[in-house]
Amino acid sequence: TLGILHLDNSVVYQKSSKESVVPVPEVSLYHNLYLQSKAFNKVLAFQIGADVRYHTTYYVPSYMPATGQFYNQDLMESGNYPMVNVYANLHLKNMRFYMMAYHVNSSVGSADYFIQPHYPMNPFHFKFGLGWNFND
Repeated sequence: TLGILHLDNSVVYQKSSKESVVPVPEVSLYHNLYLQSKAFNKVLAFQIGADVRYHTTYYVPSYMPATGQFYNQDLMESGNYPMVNVYANLHLKNMRFYMMAYHVNSSVGSADYFIQPHYPMNPFHFKFGLGWNFND
């Protein structure tokens, strides 16, 4: 934290002793850079930022819908692709409002972004919501 600038990081290094039994990415990263403060006489709290998720390539377990189970496969690797989200959270007294641009980098670079074999990540879309607390 540096004033209103915040940076949250998570770095995971892992190594499976038998990749054919338990496949895992060697490195997984999560970074969240945001501004957090209060405005308008400290009535409106806001948080505006972006987060990035990334992991190295590995053979992700595939999914079999007929049995509802995952199984190990060695035909298609997944990973080595960052996913970037941009967001804003606002809190005004009893009301909360959020906006999020999900997967903003989907049109940049390769369109080969898969969570699992044959299951692509969702493309860019915009989310928003409103929450209101009613007090008695």
